[in-house]
Amino acid sequence: MSTCFNDASNKRSSLKFMHDVTVPKLLSYPKLMHFVNSINTGNVKDFSDFCNDLDDDNQVYGSYRNLEEMLLELGDMYVSLDKKTPFLLNFGEPFWHFRVALGADGASFGKDDEATAWLLSFLNVGGRIGSCNENFLLCGANCSESNPSMLKFSQKLVLDVAYIEKQIYVLPDSKTKARFTVELIPSDMKWAATFSGEPQMQLISFPLLDRLEVAAKVTAKKEELEKTALAESTKRSKILNYIQSLNSRQEYVPMLKELVDKMYAEPLHNANNGWQQLHGLILSHANDKSGIPSSCTDFSKMPDCPLASHLFTLKQIGASRLFKKVKKWFCQGRKGKLSYRFTGKETRIMCQNFMKLVKAVSSEQDTPIQSLQINTFAFVGLQLRVATSRFSRVNIDQKVLQELKDSFKMYFNACSLLLGSVSPTVWTIGNAVPFHTELLFNKFGLGLGVNSMQGREAKHVRIAQYAKHATLSSRWVMVFRHDYIRGIWLRMQDPSSVPYHKNKEVYEPEISNEAFCHCGLERVAGGKKCEFCSSILYQSIERSVREGELDPYLANLLSELSV
Repeated sequence: MSTCFNDASNKRSSLKFMHDVTVPKLLSYPKLMHFVNSINTGNVKDFSDFCNDLDDDNQVYGSYRNLEEMLLELGDMYVSLDKKTPFLLNFGEPFWHFRVALGADGASFGKDDEATAWLLSFLNVGGRIGSCNENFLLCGANCSESNPSMLKFSQKLVLDVAYIEKQIYVLPDSKTKARFTVELIPSDMKWAATFSGEPQMQLISFPLLDRLEVAAKVTAKKEELEKTALAESTKRSKILNYIQSLNSRQEYVPMLKELVDKMYAEPLHNANNGWQQLHGLILSHANDKSGIPSSCTDFSKMPDCPLASHLFTLKQIGASRLFKKVKKWFCQGRKGKLSYRFTGKETRIMCQNFMKLVKAVSSEQDTPIQSLQINTFAFVGLQLRVATSRFSRVNIDQKVLQELKDSFKMYFNACSLLLGSVSPTVWTIGNAVPFHTELLFNKFGLGLGVNSMQGREAKHVRIAQYAKHATLSSRWVMVFRHDYIRGIWLRMQDPSSVPYHKNKEVYEPEISNEAFCHCGLERVAGGKKCEFCSSILYQSIERSVREGELDPYLANLLSELSV
């Protein structure tokens, strides 16, 4: 490329880098923004529509789209994309039947900046549902999930869904015959409990009529108790006991009505909760065994002990945030249990390295009961890793489903027999997760991973980026514009602008080196397993768990220890 001169006038002419092709002019930012702002981003409405009759404390900023309009536009987009590069699942239907996943969760704008976003996605995209690019913003507001305005929005959605599911549509652009049904309500347990009308969600399926009947009885019981002079705590206890006597968990009328039956166990949060609980048990074991005085809060003066080994191993395996949290817990005097919510990162690290933590807190000086605890941690961790790997998948087959059932059964039995209690997390993973996985597999041929919050949480991160330079009042208007242009408009102009890259990270690493046991530790010399998996105690645990009762070896051991 060179500067050209006119031979006759010797004046400078336009730059050229190919024959008769001039260098294009630079596009100025004002012209770019003028074009961006001219793009029709659809009918985005003000969330104040749901705050009209609320007090000042419940007036919030937000935006939302009409569900029917959005579904029709997304349906047209996917039909167009599928014609160019087929990738959608149609589940054997004679026409396009779009299966919708619809749910809400807290949007991540910062610790003290509360917000909620409703997202929708299509099961038809299969494994891509775990991508933030396949999750679309329906509603966003600067309030909690249970704010009165958000509850009113959910009630409108229930009515909209009931109407939409009865319709057969002809898509506006492609003229394709289509239908839309809501099949999943992905959510965490807290949100599920609030919107199903239960004090604590247990993911037990009850017919809607039964739920309404119980809710009516509970309301009558509350009215009866209000007439008494009992303390509020006593009234609450009586209400909970009354609900339990009805063999139910229902307290209020479900806000989601029939959609409450679309709630299934969510794999990402359940995996995080399972590994968080196991790590807490290992940490507690290490702390109890270390015998460090509570007055010792100087991390640099921590003696060589199981707790020190635990901390060192956390840092070694790359769990840096968890390491810092445990370190802070130590420096604050180790009062109470560690408070740290696991994310997908910690879960993946634990899946691949939990045996290193088990080995770090064990020693040759362990008492028989300590050795039993250590080996139980190893066994539970192995079953949880197998289960996490399988219930997080979108695509499964009968073999994987059976492996899942086996690992869940042994996980649940090990926790109930040898760890002393069955927490809500253990119950959910051991019972609800395999049951719901089989339901989804029988209905759609897909695994529980299709109900994962992974893509939605990734979308929340992107939403936070969109809102980075917005004011509180203009935040959601800007977010909706960015989301539409990047996720729909730009994709329709150039489908390759939204690529899909399959996640290659795994929960269950493949052990190809013969020097290592299937759990990840090195094998003992001349053996096929590590020191834990080959021990008599571990094998006794495995037999007991498989049969659902203590085998003679463990029974004798525990009876001797109790004397």
